[in-house]
Amino acid sequence: MANPPLQVFIIGGTGLIGSALLGMMVKNKENGIGVVTTVVGYCNSKKGVKLVEDKEETVAWTEEICFDDSFVDSCASGDGPICIADCTASESVSDKYPSWLAKGWHIATPNKKCNSGPLERFNQCLEASQTGGGKWYVEATIGAGLPVVSTMRTLTSTGDSIHSVQGIFSGTMSFLFNTWDGTSPFSQIVSEAKKAGYTEPDPRDDLNGMDVARKVVIAARESGLMISLEDVSVESLVPKTLVGCSADEFMAKFHENDSLLADLSSKAAADGNVLRFVGAVDVPSKKAEVKLAAFPKSHPFAGLSGADNILEIKSERYGPLGSSTPLIIRGPGAGAQVTAAGVYGDIIALASSKL
Repeated sequence: MANPPLQVFIIGGTGLIGSALLGMMVKNKENGIGVVTTVVGYCNSKKGVKLVEDKEETVAWTEEICFDDSFVDSCASGDGPICIADCTASESVSDKYPSWLAKGWHIATPNKKCNSGPLERFNQCLEASQTGGGKWYVEATIGAGLPVVSTMRTLTSTGDSIHSVQGIFSGTMSFLFNTWDGTSPFSQIVSEAKKAGYTEPDPRDDLNGMDVARKVVIAARESGLMISLEDVSVESLVPKTLVGCSADEFMAKFHENDSLLADLSSKAAADGNVLRFVGAVDVPSKKAEVKLAAFPKSHPFAGLSGADNILEIKSERYGPLGSSTPLIIRGPGAGAQVTAAGVYGDIIALASSKL
């Protein structure tokens, strides 16, 4: 007898990533593509939706009725394992991970808050996964759908030792420095990117480096270095004088920083280099940082285009220690479709494993 299908409940199912994931799963089920999985429901902050025989039953949240485990149970049948696809960036949802894993529910998510957050909660998740049987899949937390986490886990599980991970982890910062050649004001490039939708509504959320720092923490932990966000040295591109102002005021005054960045660009160019905004972790020295750095034009980071991400992994096998070149992973690292595909890939991996 075939095992019952994995029952997937999507949190944030009406957001960009969640709705893309829902669309992929429904379409593939209709076309008979891939491992059989079933979306049993989804929710957002205002409502929950049960999917019953391809029909939607909507429940509006009130003070008396809100999202909790019992709602997920009401969507699922008692026959198959449950997977929570957390497509939010919520801390409060992340707080539920340990209890879900402890009761045997599985999690697939692009949400970085838990595997880059407090070590106590992170360790609770690892322990709950071991004792409760729930599996925690996080491929999409670095590089959207790129095979970053799975590659690192393959290296370590086969006996390799990761020494360093360096990369351009942010699609936005990649786009900015791939586009800017130093001849125009950097603030102008930021303004144009904001209008085109390449940055967050408040570009400081990209320029301050904290999103990259979270990914550096994840890379460090996957390499065996148990650090926290506070351990990462972050070089923010947001001037201290503009940290506390409104987004509009920031955009109006950011040009005051143009001369500093122009000088850095000119110096890099004089040395035959280009500027890139990178995150890096060095495992032996236990050092993690986010910074603006110069790279030779022959370096893989210099040849990047668009909003692609790129990571360079050096280990016992890959890089100078292994008499080899470093391992390079490159491709689209942002966007709802590719991120949803990364989450969907984890769901397929879960459904294909012996749960």
